[in-house]
Amino acid sequence: MKKLVVSFVLLAFAWVGAIAQAPVSPYAEGVKLLNYEKNKSALAFFKDALSKNPKDGEANFWHGEALLAQDGAGMPSPAVIKKAKEFYQQALQTMGSDAWLLVGMGHVQLLEGGDFNAIKQNFELAITSTMIAKGKAKGKVNPDIINAIGYVFAETPIVVVDHRYAVDKIKETISSYDGIAPLPANLYINLGINYLKVGGEFGGDAVTAFQEAINRDPKNAYGYYRIGRVYQTQNNRESFDEYYNKAIAADPTFPPVYYALYNFYADLNTETAKTNLDLFLKNADKDPSLDIFNADYLFRAGQYDASLEKSKALEASIGVAALPRLGVLLAYNYERKGDSTLAKNYIEQFINTSPSDKILSSDYELAVKVISKFSGNQAALGAILEKAIAADTSRTNKLKYYKLGYEMLEKANMYSDELKWYANYSALRGVKDEIYYYKTGSIALNAKDAVTATAVAKDYMTAFPEKPNGYSFYVKAARLVDTANSTGVLFEAVNVQNQYLLKDVAKNKQVLINNYYTMIGYYNETKAYENAVAMCDKVLELVPNDPTTLGAKAQFTKNIEILKKMQNGKGGAPAPGAPKAASDTTQIKKG
Repeated sequence: MKKLVVSFVLLAFAWVGAIAQAPVSPYAEGVKLLNYEKNKSALAFFKDALSKNPKDGEANFWHGEALLAQDGAGMPSPAVIKKAKEFYQQALQTMGSDAWLLVGMGHVQLLEGGDFNAIKQNFELAITSTMIAKGKAKGKVNPDIINAIGYVFAETPIVVVDHRYAVDKIKETISSYDGIAPLPANLYINLGINYLKVGGEFGGDAVTAFQEAINRDPKNAYGYYRIGRVYQTQNNRESFDEYYNKAIAADPTFPPVYYALYNFYADLNTETAKTNLDLFLKNADKDPSLDIFNADYLFRAGQYDASLEKSKALEASIGVAALPRLGVLLAYNYERKGDSTLAKNYIEQFINTSPSDKILSSDYELAVKVISKFSGNQAALGAILEKAIAADTSRTNKLKYYKLGYEMLEKANMYSDELKWYANYSALRGVKDEIYYYKTGSIALNAKDAVTATAVAKDYMTAFPEKPNGYSFYVKAARLVDTANSTGVLFEAVNVQNQYLLKDVAKNKQVLINNYYTMIGYYNETKAYENAVAMCDKVLELVPNDPTTLGAKAQFTKNIEILKKMQNGKGGAPAPGAPKAASDTTQIKKG
């Protein structure tokens, strides 16, 4: 198993000796249902709790959070946010500025894009108004309120807020309670999730936090599952298998782990995938919309007719608006069945109407694959991919989107635009290897961008002087500039290439001949016939007695005599020649 770097701060979380158990909240079962992604059951639980304790701030907070969870992970829909907001507003009118309600309303305001400084003031008010009044923890923050803030941030998309605030608040709380009182396991769960949302480089800290939650609650299937997810993002199959199995051992009824395993095996082993799908559906909330997973399985198993039939039945009974990912599945099915028009309609609708955090990288890939079959859609596809790049924090995914973009533009022969996309891809990739120089040079030449092609060729030759392509690109770029072979630009380029080619005359014979003829053409254009004769001699060293070259040499020799006579007849000095033949740099090596 790969070892993850652990910060000294988090190592300090583990108390010496047995870890005492924190007091169990009366709403722990409902929070567990949220962690289990059984959101309908969680809402029912908190609705019942609220009916028994209508003025309990904690019950109101979790009821509002359960409302926000009804859209699943990611950004809730505007309708769901509005419903939760109305609930919290009504509770605030009844109960005043209750700390729990301030935190809950803060969540709504974050999702609405409100001013973070103003929202943070309400979080701080909730914290100070619930300070512990007695006991060993007197004067310290209430860890349950900190946990609620941590949960709010854990459930808020990365693009909405900086999660460092939650990380700092939880770490301060853990430090202040060290050796004084046990803290709830969920506090460490929320710390870990927020660490991950700050950035992937905090994966080790997140795993340590999740492990600390497990230490406090060995049956915490959610903690094992979250560790497994971290390892899965690292493609560490051995480790994520280990922790997913531990999650199942801790609680065989934990649905998310079966769904994660279904997704992993769906394209690898349909039998194993189906086993995990059945276990997921058995343990998840009962909901007709979950039949989409059966339709998804049928598609991945290659049963396209059956998958399409089930998908269309779901569309008729539930509708794509209520089940947006059904549109993606329909697009996949129609694309596989050869109906590109319907596939395009469904995937475009999904991409254009869904929040960015609900769109997977595979959805963008499908959109490019389908929409690019129709001419003239490159600009629209570029806009879609730019949306993906702006929304996704994963460097790997951003690289994938840039690659989709430049490959799409290459197929459309839109080389100038391709060059820009490849430049962005390369900047993010951050590696100037031979692939970078070759690809950039090739695109620049296709785009007839002589400036870029020349610059890249020179850098290519410097970085990889023993490779042939830099020299070849330099000549090709020069041809774009010196189209008439009359300015000396092409002459210089072929002369530089010749220095490389002469290292292996036998291998590069034909290219050398071609280059010598290019130089002959330049000397002829500039009437430097003596140099032209010298280049003919270079060719004849490679192909003795070549009639074409012999003829050209004879003509140049005659031209020299004619010029001499003309100059002598006028009583003047011989005309100066063009640049001398590069005898020092183009000597043909024997053997």
